[in-house]
Amino acid sequence: MLIVEAGSSQKMSSPALPPLTSLRAFEAIARFGSVKLAAESLNLTPSAISHQIRALEAHFGVQLVERKGRNIALTESGAVYAASVLNAFNELFRASDILGIRKHDRVVRVSVTPTFAMLAALPNLERFRKASSNLDLRLEARNTTVDFAKDDIDAAVQLGTPPVPGLTFHRLLRSRAAPCAAPELLERFGPISTVKDLCKLPLIEFSTMPDSWRAWFQANDPDLPSIEPELLGDSLLTALQMARSGMGVILAPFPLVSPMITSGALKALTHWPSFKLDSRDFYFTYRKVHEASNRIKAVHQWLKVIARDLEAESAMLGI
Repeated sequence: MLIVEAGSSQKMSSPALPPLTSLRAFEAIARFGSVKLAAESLNLTPSAISHQIRALEAHFGVQLVERKGRNIALTESGAVYAASVLNAFNELFRASDILGIRKHDRVVRVSVTPTFAMLAALPNLERFRKASSNLDLRLEARNTTVDFAKDDIDAAVQLGTPPVPGLTFHRLLRSRAAPCAAPELLERFGPISTVKDLCKLPLIEFSTMPDSWRAWFQANDPDLPSIEPELLGDSLLTALQMARSGMGVILAPFPLVSPMITSGALKALTHWPSFKLDSRDFYFTYRKVHEASNRIKAVHQWLKVIARDLEAESAMLGI
């Protein structure tokens, strides 16, 4: 089995960091989802923001932002990079909080998985800003489980199985899985219409949901000999990137990955009923002592709307 970890590529000399002005502009774009609002937050003109974004893209040679009519959106690469940039700026903001420069009562820190950040949270940040303009939402993308006893985090969206003493859990999604792969891979191996056809393709599994393929094959063809995935990603995001690059088929969780199907980045195989997952799913989690917090309630309401829209998108895809 080949195991792929995020950042596991061969060592190379580190590229020079981009200018801080470009990073500030990109962080504001990711946080507000708008050139106009990003410009206002930094006291710059929209054209200056656009110039800084182009400079950042030229630095890396990668498109990070794309325009959709009068709106903008992060590209897939942009969303991945934004998760790290937001984390870095969150640390700077946190240092300022320690010095008492910013007001604590406006800030709400929420940890999310990188995949949830890319596909659900980041594209909907502007919606939260409009609904809760009095709050300063800080997202922190991480694959590790939040330790609420030690971490300076108000709430988290985590893939897990409750309960945990002292914490409140709200299930955000009712996830089910379906095989997904890059369209070009399916064309090369196609047609794929039976379980045995699917066995011809390299299978990708991710460490946070082990044995998912084994359970899927048992449900759809119990007489088939045991098949082990050839590829393992250290996270869902890594596994999705592997699938997107045409390395194999992933048993992807819906409705979270619906945007990747809608965009054409991946194609879902719907010959079989979607495979319902157990209680291990995406949960909104926070300390029980904060159940009455208006900040937590505002974030929860925002996440429920995102979950509803993802479910609607998944239903339109027939999954």
